[in-house]
Amino acid sequence: MTLLGEHPSTLVVVPRTERSSRRPDGSGTPRSVDKSRTRRALLDGALDLLADRTLDNLGIREVTRAAGVSPAAFYRHFERIDDLGLVLVEEAFATLRSLMRDARDDVNEADDMIKRSVAALVRHVHDHRDHYRFIAREQYSPVISVRLAIRREIRLFATELATDLARLPIVNTWPTEDLVMLADMIVGLMVDTSKRLLDVIEEAPDREPEVIRDTERRLRYLTNGAVAWKPRPRS
Repeated sequence: MTLLGEHPSTLVVVPRTERSSRRPDGSGTPRSVDKSRTRRALLDGALDLLADRTLDNLGIREVTRAAGVSPAAFYRHFERIDDLGLVLVEEAFATLRSLMRDARDDVNEADDMIKRSVAALVRHVHDHRDHYRFIAREQYSPVISVRLAIRREIRLFATELATDLARLPIVNTWPTEDLVMLADMIVGLMVDTSKRLLDVIEEAPDREPEVIRDTERRLRYLTNGAVAWKPRPRS
């Protein structure tokens, strides 16, 4: 606690939590809110700049200029550009996993899961176009930490999908390695679809239904193949 006032009779007790949450200028805006806004501005500014370049060609001063903050503010949130890139990767995949999980919840038919999953992916690409463009470009990035982070997120996505697939008839008796193999192929198709969607959204919007139909058809092909697949018994 802090005691304010010059005379014992005028002492005022101010709780530490209230005092520390206020800015020195008396604006009443919590510091945590300011920090959150600055961090968001840096991430959004970087995404805007990454629309036509790769992460390894992005400068800190450019990012802070786009965010409308001083260069010193960058270092209160990130040590270097690579760290900012890792957060962008995490954001992109976190929301996608959540959406795809919702699309698969309480689904008993594979065809229903296909339609709902593709629809969720299409919505997500539309809503987060900058994130997808960033992921597509940085999947083969010279920035090793970011490239590896994208690979890890794709593997995690496949692992979660394999868990969901285990609830479906026919494949629910498969060994884990076969479920993961199928999940890897499905995720690979979804990654490819996101790239194709980016292209048609920006260059030929009228072709989007064609991409959707083709993706659903390819997923059905995979599921039909799964019906005929006979996992080898472990030796």
